[in-house]
Amino acid sequence: MTRPDPAVRRFVLVAIWLPLAIVVVGVAVQMIALPHLPPTIAVHWNASGQADGFAPAWTQPLVTVLLGLGLPLLMALTSLGGLRRGDRGPTYRLMGASAAAVSALVTVALTATLAMQIGLDAASQAPTVWIPLVVSLVAAAIVGVGAWFLQPGTAAPDAATRPATPLALGPNERALWMRTTSMTTGAAVAVVAAVLLVAAGAVAAWVGGAEPVTAWLLTGVALVLLFFAATTLAFHVRVDDGGLAVDSVLGIPRFRVALADVQSAARVRVTPMGEFGGWGLRIAPHGRRFGIVLRTGEALEVTRRSGRRFVVTVDDAETGAALLEALAQRAAARP
Repeated sequence: MTRPDPAVRRFVLVAIWLPLAIVVVGVAVQMIALPHLPPTIAVHWNASGQADGFAPAWTQPLVTVLLGLGLPLLMALTSLGGLRRGDRGPTYRLMGASAAAVSALVTVALTATLAMQIGLDAASQAPTVWIPLVVSLVAAAIVGVGAWFLQPGTAAPDAATRPATPLALGPNERALWMRTTSMTTGAAVAVVAAVLLVAAGAVAAWVGGAEPVTAWLLTGVALVLLFFAATTLAFHVRVDDGGLAVDSVLGIPRFRVALADVQSAARVRVTPMGEFGGWGLRIAPHGRRFGIVLRTGEALEVTRRSGRRFVVTVDDAETGAALLEALAQRAAARP
């Protein structure tokens, strides 16, 4: 039996097993402390550090498990599939370190705020939250940095691409290639769900009488997410005598690469997490490369005369690249 790749093993260690260990220790401490706490404890503090939200003490261990382990597991499972397929890159290392750091932040904060209420007669006597907050931030930083260095450094594959074989075109022959590309159903559902979740939070803030700053902040975030979701879920891709055009189905944003700016065009395979750090309109962490990355798989990549590269994930990218090569060569040959 072959052993998993070291990058995969270390990622699982820091993104799954380390958060699990942190949460187990934190919950154990909380369970020991429960008999020494008032039945209701402070669970929320306002901007001045004073307690203004309360809940039964037994809910604290439950929330620690849900957030301290649930969030890291979500981050880990988002990345683990790509790692097992052979994708590599600093984004995966960052996700592993972030999963461990989030677990430490949540667990230490919840454990420390619970522990500081031991022996109180009432939750209203809870001290300010600043010391537990600082301790949890320091713990998250230490765990995150340690988790980063526990993982091996890997670079995303960036193999040199060969230009596509140009299509045979006559001197005055006209040709057009068009496709529509969109996010996978799962990714689109996740984006829409995130927008709806934030929008629901904004509505709840207005209806529930939250502070205006909080309500406006949630509203602003919801509107920004809605804009990005609406403009990046699908694009029209076109190759013709004008070059390459990529437009959102809503009309904005719009991207153009003129024929005179095309050095070469090729079909490539893209792994969003490893090469671009995610999905959407992305700039690769290394190299002068911008991408409209909506899914894993084939993509049309254009190398500009400046050396910068433009990538869009789209079906039948080989035909689009071949036509773009032919049109660019024909345009360059004309007097």
